[in-house]
Amino acid sequence: MTRSYQHWINGAEQAPSSGAYIERTSPAHGELLAKFAAGTEKDVDAAVEHAHRVHTSGAWSNVPASERARLLNKWADLIERDADRLAVIEAEEVGKPIVYAKGEVLWSAELTRFAASLAWQIPGEAHTHLGENKLGLVTREPRGVVGLIVPWNFPMVCLFQKLPYALAAGCPVVIKPSELTSGTALEVAKLAAEAGLPAGIINIVTGKGSVVGERLTRHPNVSMISFTGSTRVGKQIAATAAQDLTRVALELGGKAANVVFADADLDAALDGVLFGVILNQGEECVAGTRLLIEESVADEFVSRLVERAKKVVIGMPLDEKVQIGALIHEGHLESVLEYIRIGQEEGATLAYGGQRLTDGELAKGLFVGPTIFTNVKPSHRIFREEIFAPVLAVTTFKTVEEAIELANDTEYGLGNGLWTKDVDKALNVSRKLQSGTVFVNTYLESAAQMPFGGYKQSGYGRENGVDGLLEFMEVKSTFIKLGARTPVLPNTLD
Repeated sequence: MTRSYQHWINGAEQAPSSGAYIERTSPAHGELLAKFAAGTEKDVDAAVEHAHRVHTSGAWSNVPASERARLLNKWADLIERDADRLAVIEAEEVGKPIVYAKGEVLWSAELTRFAASLAWQIPGEAHTHLGENKLGLVTREPRGVVGLIVPWNFPMVCLFQKLPYALAAGCPVVIKPSELTSGTALEVAKLAAEAGLPAGIINIVTGKGSVVGERLTRHPNVSMISFTGSTRVGKQIAATAAQDLTRVALELGGKAANVVFADADLDAALDGVLFGVILNQGEECVAGTRLLIEESVADEFVSRLVERAKKVVIGMPLDEKVQIGALIHEGHLESVLEYIRIGQEEGATLAYGGQRLTDGELAKGLFVGPTIFTNVKPSHRIFREEIFAPVLAVTTFKTVEEAIELANDTEYGLGNGLWTKDVDKALNVSRKLQSGTVFVNTYLESAAQMPFGGYKQSGYGRENGVDGLLEFMEVKSTFIKLGARTPVLPNTLD
């Protein structure tokens, strides 16, 4: 049955002012999955108006932090209760395997619980040693209405690395999900209402970024934009927001390297490298799409990696055995195949994969399996540019210094991994890697307490951890003079 959705504004469904809807077909089999309201500037204005009213009235920010935490925890309970249903929606709309979609939903609930815990301990300071009759207070206040713009690849996780933190800080939000994968955002908004979160603090307007995202970024009553997506679009948002000095947080593209030293646990590294490039079909900003492997073990490692790649299960998203699903849309598939062609033309060796898969039930969908290139040079485009697919570029190195130089030879800086049994080497190399996250002897594994964000062209600002809360808060200094009034100017009347 096709799912049909409207906007979610002020705690209720609202039909689009245009009367138009966007259809989402399955990238795995081409059948119609859902219809989403095609938002207009008028719809965005309505959502922002309600959120702004909540902010100016203090209807959410004045709620005790302990009560905000209680409601967020209740919301997390409901997300866990409906995890199976939400995972199906996520898997179908994105094309990702259901096993990963379920994990994404449960991780979103976990992030909500952590954000709730932070609401209890919003930091403040009192400075009591400034001199006689002087007191200084440092307090933190919610920024105001926050626009959350999230991508299609991880609709729930990318949203929940922002949303519960903004709410814990006391900010109402207007969400613009991807027009391709809006289902779970709208479903969890209904669960928030069921949990008792007040109307108007979560508002969702679906539709095109050129309309909904553009208006949200320019709206005078939006105090902050938090965006996850491509570096190209992130720069456009930053430029637009700069005209009104709207605060912006950006989590953008990446070209992460997995650096494997000869002294690593190679079996563990094989699993980590393969997982790092196939998770979510490689449609992930922190995917480990560059393998930097020490030359002395490179041939053996790549040979074993190819054998493991052959065992990866590719298929329909709702099959629990599947490890790679379908790419998001036809245009992206064509882009991926073009990069594979470019890699061969530039002289890299296609060691495995590299074709669109059309056998059996895969014929109706947009499938590309694990693809491994060897003999990749830093000048090659597949080494430098984000492909957003399960395409791995393998480059060898001889020394630690060369490995660090290769890992940092990119405009991006979101994440990197390194594999070694030498603790000193692990610490020294991790310090020199120019990325917001470094995974050591694992990949794509972290904790809610750990901030996430990028260096260089991978953006600025942080999500998760305490920093994820503070992104949504303004800092205020209050200097208080106590006791009798002291003249500012000397008495000249004597």
